[in-house]
Amino acid sequence: MKNMVRNIGKWPKKYLAIGLILLLVATGFIFYSTRSDQKPSEVTTVRKGDLVAEVSAAGTLSGQKMIPLRFQTIGKLARVNVKEGDRVYAGQFLANLDNSDQLIALQQAQNTLRDKQAQLDKVLDDIHLFQYGMGGFDNIGTLNETMTQRQLRTTAEVVRDNAYDSVKLTQKALEDTLIIAPVGGIVTEVNFISGQNVSTQDVIITLINTSKIYFNAEVDEADIGKILPNQKANITLDSYPDQIFEGAIDQIIPQTITTSTGATVVIVKIKLNNTPEKFVNGLSGQASIEISRIEDTLIIPIEALKDDNSVFVQTNQGPQKRIVKIGIQTDTEVEIKDGISEENQVILNP
Repeated sequence: MKNMVRNIGKWPKKYLAIGLILLLVATGFIFYSTRSDQKPSEVTTVRKGDLVAEVSAAGTLSGQKMIPLRFQTIGKLARVNVKEGDRVYAGQFLANLDNSDQLIALQQAQNTLRDKQAQLDKVLDDIHLFQYGMGGFDNIGTLNETMTQRQLRTTAEVVRDNAYDSVKLTQKALEDTLIIAPVGGIVTEVNFISGQNVSTQDVIITLINTSKIYFNAEVDEADIGKILPNQKANITLDSYPDQIFEGAIDQIIPQTITTSTGATVVIVKIKLNNTPEKFVNGLSGQASIEISRIEDTLIIPIEALKDDNSVFVQTNQGPQKRIVKIGIQTDTEVEIKDGISEENQVILNP
């Protein structure tokens, strides 16, 4: 090292001057490069406005309930009166088995009932109307009847009542061969065609109740504590990207599920106020659930807030650090309750 210093001392002065110039140039280049990498300060104005905090969740569209429809007896399918996609109303006839035997049995039971009713009317007429005149029917079941009269009347009534029960039984047997829509909705599946033999376990038609339309949002378990009934929500569906569907939280299912990506979520049912013109069960989309709203408050971008709840305000004397009191936050903005004023200029990247 000493030899090197001695050798430098022996260099001509012009070489020393050249070396000094090169050193200054290199130092200046490094300084300029370092300064040029730094972005200029950006400022924004503190403004007043409405701030809405939201929880976002993916999900799917669904009706109120999926209803599988079956026959209550075995038999051969005679007719299916609907197809997939049809909208039906409550009480509409949808399908039936071959029920010719049941129709005949019902007609015979109704004929028997008519006959037994006529026999009862004849007994009442003979006993009361003949004996007491037009007001005689007021004596039915009173102490004015003799034991013989009461026995004749009771026997005729029992026969008539048994015939009536037979009619109800044959009506039930006929109804078991029919499928009637229990509610209004849309047919999503038709699983059999005419001529096939079916059992009571076979689902012939699947109907989805569309009297209420829901969006089943998969809310992350970390956010479920923020969700409450009746909170407002906006829904966008992938099939209707330019339309917003409004709704409110109707039900929070008290059970976690694991998604295909491994996330733990809770299903939150959002009842829609307006629905797609063409309902398709299972359409995917995104929900924005409003968890809090502040109107006419001071707002700054979230990047202007530092970890110690401070901001830098641009003043005539340069940037000044100020501690602020914050309120609700979103992904992009934060409410300021105290510490700065409207129209202050805050630095985004001090």
